[in-house]
Amino acid sequence: MWKTIRQLREEREESEMQLADALGATPQDIQDLEQGSASPAVERLRLLTEHVGVRDDDSDLEPGHEPSLGERLGNALMP
Repeated sequence: MWKTIRQLREEREESEMQLADALGATPQDIQDLEQGSASPAVERLRLLTEHVGVRDDDSDLEPGHEPSLGERLGNALMP
C-alpha cells in the first residue's frame, strides 16, 4: 500500500511545522503537498525521502518487490 506524505508525517508524529523545518519549507508548503495542490521539487523530494529514512535511488528492485518510497512518492504526486 502506498503512503501519502501526510501518513508518513503522522507515523513520525511530526507536525506540519516540524516537517516544514526539516525540508526547508513552510507549513503552507506542506499543506499544499499533502492536499495534492502542489508537487515537490526534485530536491525537496530527495530531502523528504532522506528525512523518512528511505533511499530514493532504489530503482534496481527485482520483480515482485514493491517500488522504493521515492518511486511511490513520485508516482503518487503525478496527476
